Amino acid sequence: FRNVGYEPIEHQRGINYAEQTSIRSPLVHGVGARSSPVLMPHASMTDQSPLCTAALPDDGRHASKPASNDTLESLETVLAEMETRASGLVKTAGHVATVCRKLRDAAKVGDLNKLRKYLDESSQAVLALGCDLVKAQNAWNVDEKAYLAGQAFRRELLTTAAQLGVAMHEHDGYLFSYPVLLKILHKECMVSIDRVRENRLRPSVLVKKLKEVQNKPLRFKPQGFLDMLYSAYSIVVAARGKHLVGTGTVIPLVEIYQLLTLLPWQSAEYTRQEFGRDLYLLDKSGVTTTRKGQRVNFHASTGVRDANKTLTVIAQGGREKTYYGISFVQRP
Repeated sequence: FRNVGYEPIEHQRGINYAEQTSIRSPLVHGVGARSSPVLMPHASMTDQSPLCTAALPDDGRHASKPASNDTLESLETVLAEMETRASGLVKTAGHVATVCRKLRDAAKVGDLNKLRKYLDESSQAVLALGCDLVKAQNAWNVDEKAYLAGQAFRRELLTTAAQLGVAMHEHDGYLFSYPVLLKILHKECMVSIDRVRENRLRPSVLVKKLKEVQNKPLRFKPQGFLDMLYSAYSIVVAARGKHLVGTGTVIPLVEIYQLLTLLPWQSAEYTRQEFGRDLYLLDKSGVTTTRKGQRVNFHASTGVRDANKTLTVIAQGGREKTYYGISFVQRP
């Protein structure tokens, strides 16, 4: 075992191994003999040495510090490098399996010459696999949550989208790629695409996923959304005075949103940005009349400078569109 960089654990603890095992069989150990010693990596071995340890102690000495957002080139680059390393691991693991099968076959028929040969080959193959795995572990020094929380990941997605011909814009903490809203959930190391969580974060893969979603038929139902707006609008108007019902009173859309998300968890499930996007989709759809015959009108934010009282969305083409109020009047 010393030939492959291992030594008995008794040596590492200062115990005289020869004294502990004075009786040996010509083979490994006979029935009733004590079990073989636990093997540990030799303390002098590192992944830079010709013989690399298959597993290093998890004491922090061999761990690489996560790369900061400033030093990380791109998530796409490091994932491509890891993909290459993983392919090498698969190939090496296949070699290990092949040699171990030969070892099994030699033991099955009692071919002692081949048994010794394949034991040595298996040992070297497993050691090579361990070396490659240690190198892969040391190569992955990304602080995932910090990278996703910063601006670097957003910039990388925007750059990748431009390279792949997908229009994408950033606004109010979201990435908007009409008609899709993407939110980065850095604490969970995932993203939300129209409230559907997605774990595949490699930029090229994620942007292609967005493109697939864009090409699917819209799930948005403008007529149902308009009827819901009218129901909420009627409640707000009636609360201000029954004499205002049917007069076309303008109600701030923020108040409509607050009514739709009264329960604490509802505002997290249905955000202002999503509400604004749905307003834009309704506005763009051409559906203007409820099933009860009420015609909707959207009102601009003329004179309103408080961003908390308006809803701004990124329209198709990248321009901003701001909504302030809504009213309904009976269609003639």
